[in-house]
Amino acid sequence: MAVNEEQQVVTPKGQPKIKGRWKSAFSLTFASMLDNNEGTSFITAMFPMIRAQLGMSLGVLGWMAALPKIIAVFFGPFWASVGRKYNRKNVLIFATGIWGLWAIAIGLSQSVTQLFIFVTISLIGAVASQPLMQEILMDLFGDEERGKAVSIVYGVSAIVMLPMMGVNAWLAGMESGWRYGFYAAGILSAISGLVIWKFLDDPGRGAAETALADVEQVRQEEYGLIKWVEVKELFQIKTFVLMLGQRVLSGHLLMISMGVVYLVDVLGFDLKQANLMIIPLMLGMFTGMFVFGFIADWIHKKHPKYGRIGTIQLIQLVYAVLAFFGTQFVYPNNAIYAILFFFMGFFGSANMGVNRPIVASVVRPELRGTAFALFVSVFEAIAWAIYNIAAGQLGQIYGLKPVFFAVLVVLMLVNTVYITLLYKPYAKDVQTLQDQMAARRQELINS
Repeated sequence: MAVNEEQQVVTPKGQPKIKGRWKSAFSLTFASMLDNNEGTSFITAMFPMIRAQLGMSLGVLGWMAALPKIIAVFFGPFWASVGRKYNRKNVLIFATGIWGLWAIAIGLSQSVTQLFIFVTISLIGAVASQPLMQEILMDLFGDEERGKAVSIVYGVSAIVMLPMMGVNAWLAGMESGWRYGFYAAGILSAISGLVIWKFLDDPGRGAAETALADVEQVRQEEYGLIKWVEVKELFQIKTFVLMLGQRVLSGHLLMISMGVVYLVDVLGFDLKQANLMIIPLMLGMFTGMFVFGFIADWIHKKHPKYGRIGTIQLIQLVYAVLAFFGTQFVYPNNAIYAILFFFMGFFGSANMGVNRPIVASVVRPELRGTAFALFVSVFEAIAWAIYNIAAGQLGQIYGLKPVFFAVLVVLMLVNTVYITLLYKPYAKDVQTLQDQMAARRQELINS
C-alpha cells in the first residue's frame, strides 16, 4: 500500500504520530455506530410491537438477539482475511456503506420468517466493521494512546446512540415505528460509506509501532489471505488465549441486548418507559467509553507491567456488585434505577479502553485483524449467543430474573477471579512482540 511520506512523523522520543489520525479515527465512528444500532438491538427495543404485529415469541427473540454474534463467528474472520488481502478501507466501505442498504428490506418484512432472512443477509456485511476498524485504529495510534483512541471512537458513537434511545421511545408510539427505524438505518449506512471513503486515510499495517515508525518499507508490505499456521501462532500467545476466555466470561453483554425486555417483563415498566430507562445505561456507557480509555492509558504509563490487567480485573468486580443491586430488587423511585444503570453502563463499557490495547500489545500488526475477529466476532459472539439463547429459552421456563443473576452477577465474579491468570504471561508477551518488531526493523533496513 502506497503511503504519503508526509503522513508519518516520529517524535524525538520515538513515539509515532500519524498525520490525520484523528480525522481518520472519527470517520470510523460511523462504522461503529451502525454496527451497534443496526438490526437485532433495535428489534429487541421494539420487541413488544413486533410481537403484536408479526407474532414473534420470546424464544425467537433470543435467537434473533444472538443472530449477529452467530453470523460473526463465520463471517468476522472472513472479512478480516479479505481486508488483509485487499484494500481494507474499500472492504469497509463496501460492507458498511453498500451492504447496509439491506436494512431497508428488514423494514419491509411481512412475517417473522422474512424478518429473520433479511436480518441475516444484512448482518453478513455488518459484522465486517468491528475487526477491520479496530485493526486500522491500532495502526493509527501508538501503544500509549490506544486506550484514548478507543474511548473517543466508541464514545462519539455513543453520543449518537443517546438521542437514538429517545427516538426509539418516540417510534414505539407509532404503529409502524419499527419499520421507519430500519428505513433510516439503511440510509445512514449509505452515508457512513461516503464518510469513510472521504475521510479515512489508512496508514498501513505497523505504522504506529515505535520500532517501525520510520521504516517506510513496512507500510508497503503486502499480505494474502490469513493462513491456518498464522491462526495457530495466535493461539501460542498466552495473553491472547486468556483474553479470549475473559471475553467469553463477560456476562454484562446480556444487559445490552435484553435490558429493555427485562425492564418490561420483570421490573414492570411499559415499553416506552423501558426505552427511556435505558437512556441512563447508555449515558453511562458513553461516559465509560469516552473517559475510561484516558484513565487506562494513564494507569498504563504509571504501571506498564501490570496496570492494564489490574484495571480490567477491578472493572469486572465493580460491575458484578452494581448488577446485583440494579437488577435483583424493585425500587419505588426510578431515580435509583437510573443511578445504578448509569454506573453499570460506565463499568461495562470501560472494558473497551483496556482489552483492545491489551490484545494489540501482544499481537503482530498483520495478525491483529484476525485477532480482533476472534476476540470480538468469534469468542464474544459465542458468549453473546449462548447468553441470549439461554435467556430466551430459560427465561420462558424460570423467568428472566434468575437468568440475569447468574449471568450478570455470578459469572462476572468468576471473570474477576479468572483475570488473575493474566498477570504472569502479559509482561513476557509484550516484550516478545517488541523484540519481534525490533528484529523486523533490522531486517527491513538491511534488505
